[in-house]
Amino acid sequence: MTADPSVGPGRFRGTALAIRDPLPWDRAVQVVRASEETGYAAVFVPEIRGREAFSTLAGFAGATTRVLLGTGVVTIRRRTPETTAMAAATVQESSGGRLILGIGSGSPSDGGGSAGSDGDSIDQVRAYVEQVRKALSALELDVPHRPPIWLAALGDRMLALAGAVTDGVILNWCTPDRVATARRILDEAGEAAGRDPGTVTVSVYVRASLGLEEAVAVEGLREITGRYAAVPHYRRQMEAMGLGEEANAASRAFRSGRSGDVPEALVRALTVMGGREGWLERQSSYRSAGADLVVCYPVPVLDTFSSILGTALAAAPSTAVER
Repeated sequence: MTADPSVGPGRFRGTALAIRDPLPWDRAVQVVRASEETGYAAVFVPEIRGREAFSTLAGFAGATTRVLLGTGVVTIRRRTPETTAMAAATVQESSGGRLILGIGSGSPSDGGGSAGSDGDSIDQVRAYVEQVRKALSALELDVPHRPPIWLAALGDRMLALAGAVTDGVILNWCTPDRVATARRILDEAGEAAGRDPGTVTVSVYVRASLGLEEAVAVEGLREITGRYAAVPHYRRQMEAMGLGEEANAASRAFRSGRSGDVPEALVRALTVMGGREGWLERQSSYRSAGADLVVCYPVPVLDTFSSILGTALAAAPSTAVER
């Protein structure tokens, strides 16, 4: 990252934060300001529940000056390409050029989500990305760059599409080995498309609950791990990573209302608990595998605000917070 906060072409490296849970607005702003003060490169807002992503990021833009702001992600099923482009342009201008536009294919069954699985129409996603780019290029913006477009991807075909036509990829529920495979697929697809693969950013969401006793943290992480294992395309990814037995057990446990039976081995393979040292060790593993931007995704346990802020501060690049 450079001192210039505006997002231009190229690959981004660092640590980012994802905020999913609907905190009271002043609390959410407090977390975002703390993330900027402690050296996070970006803050992502997954559009799963609670607030609309672009409006949220516009609000965060007014409360910050440097941290990049990403949709993580908005889906092709909820907005037309033109609407997405207009919303993105608004945040790009209001933030001084700090937007990362994360897009996902979503799920036909619920109209949302961010899976990017191979079951989705690759051609549909490709067309959507192209239409968003075209709409953005037609707009006059008072900033030097259009926002980079990143794609949520689970399956190999969606990864290849990201390598061919987008500026970055958002990985989810991955082991470091899967990140290494994704990096290879992206690079090969970029080269085949005549692109420089060195310009495609690899980011990865990593769920974490830090600063608590592990016995407490693991119970909260069991629930979210089981919830995703119960979703077919995420479970298939877990199976492909050699975690099939654990993933199927987790799916059965979650669907039966027994999150406490989600295998701890699966939780530990895909999430981080404990303290700062544990986070830094796992982050290093992802970076060695090819991740450019490791995204800390706090999973709240007990009090939502204190848990999210505590995890964010424990994983922060700098431990000092300006007062």
